[in-house]
Amino acid sequence: MAFARSFSCEHCGVEVSLDAPGTTHRNHCPSCLWSRHLDRNVPGDRKADCAGGMEPIAVTVRGEGRWVLIHRCTNCGRLRLNKTAGDDNVLLLMRLAALPLTMPFIPFAAEPEPEPATNGNSSQTPPRKPRTRKAKA
Repeated sequence: MAFARSFSCEHCGVEVSLDAPGTTHRNHCPSCLWSRHLDRNVPGDRKADCAGGMEPIAVTVRGEGRWVLIHRCTNCGRLRLNKTAGDDNVLLLMRLAALPLTMPFIPFAAEPEPEPATNGNSSQTPPRKPRTRKAKA
């Protein structure tokens, strides 16, 4: 029984070889990092019923500094971890890694807006500028 040694990425159309450095069960595209929801319980079982697109949403690091993609199924919402491969798009991996830095976990407070002018009807007067003394001649 012969198996295909490549697949066509359903997201970007690139022809992807299954032979990838660093992984034995490749199911993500090295160009756009998208995948398909193929596995149900273990990598390579190909028993998922969904087959939805798996969007790369983040990266995490496992033991020995190994980067792992986090995919979310656009059909059912399931999250899956997927080992990165040696030929994955490094720029996209770095963009995913930096994504949390673009969204601070503590929302910054907006600058308070200045009070509107009340045309002299206010009970509060603005602070005065200090006077300068004239030098005596």
